[in-house]
Amino acid sequence: MERINQRTNHLVGENIKRLRIEKGLRNKDIVAKLQVENVEISTGTYSKVEMGLNNPSVDLLIALTKIFSCDFNAFFQGYDI
Repeated sequence: MERINQRTNHLVGENIKRLRIEKGLRNKDIVAKLQVENVEISTGTYSKVEMGLNNPSVDLLIALTKIFSCDFNAFFQGYDI
């Protein structure tokens, strides 16, 4: 499974957290919605993704685009490419 590496840049996690807060959702709300999308993740692991301590899988990001009603690129806003 492909993962996005956040070791040196936590921007993806920060963007995920920003999008979640904009939707007025709690971590456990997101985890419940992810399980509906067949993405098995614990609340603790999800929190670590937001903090940049765990690398999100591509499957996780795809499911989050559905939950947040956003484009995949929203997770990478602010990257200097």
